[in-house]
Amino acid sequence: MKVRNLEGSHSLTCVCDSWLQHWENNSGKKAENCSVLNCSQKAEVGGHVQKRGVSDNNWYIIPICTGCNNKHGQEYEVKEDTGFISVNETSQCGQQLINEALIKAGKYTR
Repeated sequence: MKVRNLEGSHSLTCVCDSWLQHWENNSGKKAENCSVLNCSQKAEVGGHVQKRGVSDNNWYIIPICTGCNNKHGQEYEVKEDTGFISVNETSQCGQQLINEALIKAGKYTR
């Protein structure tokens, strides 16, 4: 699947210690390697992405290395087994829904 690394998401916060922790809390898995296809680096952060080629404008978190995460606005293929966790996931972390704040900031559309 192809994703686009989102620009302007660095100021978003989660009540989890980090976005990578948010991904681990809600996926039930331990992040190991970067989700970008052909990258073997360790996952260091939770990257904010949108799925491409589908009618889904939601924002997701995937485990990613710092190098790949710094490619803001770029599109890349992710590994087949990548788990996409919504930035709005609340079941394990208490993250408040942030859609309204994103909509106000012009960073999100429904």
